[in-house]
Amino acid sequence: MTLTKKLMLPAAALALAALVSTEAAAATSMAPDAFDALYATIAGWCKGTLGKSISLAFLLIGLSLGIIRGSIVAAVTCIAASLSLMIAPTILEAIFTVSGT
Repeated sequence: MTLTKKLMLPAAALALAALVSTEAAAATSMAPDAFDALYATIAGWCKGTLGKSISLAFLLIGLSLGIIRGSIVAAVTCIAASLSLMIAPTILEAIFTVSGT
């Protein structure tokens, strides 16, 4: 394989990444609030009754799998998933919200 053929795939990947990033930047600058309603809906679901129900289901399934298998790994994984579901919207809002000070 020649050096040109070896460099062709990375060069194509770099060109594609540059094209995608410029398209994404153009799309975000033209419509900054296009997905605000979607984000609000999903965040509301996570923070509301649906999120609490799914978190409780994760907890119960994790505890039952931990008891059945005799291992705490399944319980810890499901508890982490339920906590992530409840805390993730708050963390994302804190990261992506620009403060005025």
